[in-house]
Amino acid sequence: MIEVGFGFRMVPGPVRSSNATRPTRSRWHWLRKRGNVTFVRPAAEIDDRKERFYLAIASVLRWARLFGVFPLSNITATDPGAFRFHYFSPYIVLSALSIVGGLFIMAAALVRLNRVGINAMNIAEPIFFGMCTLLQLLFVRLAQAWRGFMVYWAEREEMFFARPYGAINLRRKVIGLAICILTSALVEHVVYVINQAYNVYQESLTCQYNVTNPLKLYGTLTFGSVYQSVPYHHLLTMYLLYTTISLTFIWTFTDLFIMLVATGIACRFGQLNKRIDSNLQNGSEAFWGEMRTHFVGLIELVERTNRIVGPLLIASCANDMYFLCLQTLNALEDKPYDINDWYFRYSFTFLILRTSVKLWFAADVDENSVRTHKLVQKIRSEHYNDELEILRICSSGGVSISGMGFFTITRRIFLTMAGSILTYELVLMRFHRSSKGVGEDLPCGYID
Repeated sequence: MIEVGFGFRMVPGPVRSSNATRPTRSRWHWLRKRGNVTFVRPAAEIDDRKERFYLAIASVLRWARLFGVFPLSNITATDPGAFRFHYFSPYIVLSALSIVGGLFIMAAALVRLNRVGINAMNIAEPIFFGMCTLLQLLFVRLAQAWRGFMVYWAEREEMFFARPYGAINLRRKVIGLAICILTSALVEHVVYVINQAYNVYQESLTCQYNVTNPLKLYGTLTFGSVYQSVPYHHLLTMYLLYTTISLTFIWTFTDLFIMLVATGIACRFGQLNKRIDSNLQNGSEAFWGEMRTHFVGLIELVERTNRIVGPLLIASCANDMYFLCLQTLNALEDKPYDINDWYFRYSFTFLILRTSVKLWFAADVDENSVRTHKLVQKIRSEHYNDELEILRICSSGGVSISGMGFFTITRRIFLTMAGSILTYELVLMRFHRSSKGVGEDLPCGYID
């Protein structure tokens, strides 16, 4: 339906908190000086926890802190200005434990490789723990900038809470996506533990170990790199198990986090496009001026997001690319037991789907921003005006989630990644053949 008539908009003001008595002047106050075509949405109709991005994603971040990810206090506060990063808090302690443990395992793995040699398979251990520790550090950096980022996000988001924009229940989208990804990750890790325990059990039978302490057997064989350098201890094994769980979680959570951020932006572009699509016959210069303002606000939001989340995106894509190549190489190897084969199939499938879904959601930002330009191009020439022309120019290039400017996430990236994986896979296969038999420990080396 085409919007007709001129209404008014109350001053958007900052994000409302529970103890707020009146809205204060925001940077968008000048919009009310223009004749605009929107009508006021009563404040009571806005369900903050369902519509505001920082409140929707807080439902996920609050649980991620248990694994040392995103060490931020007051993450569920109704006002983003209340978020606090403390260097002395339980959450930063968990992050420090995860980081120190990751560096410790990586260093022990490198010491082992220096002793036994490197092949295409055993080099994966230090790479995994090194990359996941880097992701942990990047999340600490992100937690420090989160308050300012979410205040900025809330300002750009405020304009979409006025009529005729409709509610989208962003929280439901965020929670639904998080449940799907994290439940699949939980199943993957449980199957990994079962797979590893079965391997340990079979080795104990084959080598006829006299097992008096099953936990020691499991810890020594699972963390062989560490216990070749330091003596065994139960507390150290428990610490290494927590570190492994934490860093495995952060690998999946990084992909999920990028999906959620992209979803929050793409939904706003979708609201804007829906409104433009229903007003293609509208010749009001004031209306198109408002659409241009909203579109530019979203462009600024994407640019700010790229500066803050860009390093995380680069590390995530590099990690996924490497392990896609490694798992493709693993597919050529015979598995000794059925449980190994089933675990590999599930793990590899989950990695492919998770990486693809991450890129698909991130590419939605580009798709929706480009669609704005396509919609503007449909408008007939008699409805053109100066504001519409400015919007056409601003939307001509679109905007994308980017890895610090090194690459942008669009639909074309799937073909690019497929070509890159093929190239690196050939290199990895050649390295695997040339290093066959190198870097293998002597069998049955466990001593109770």
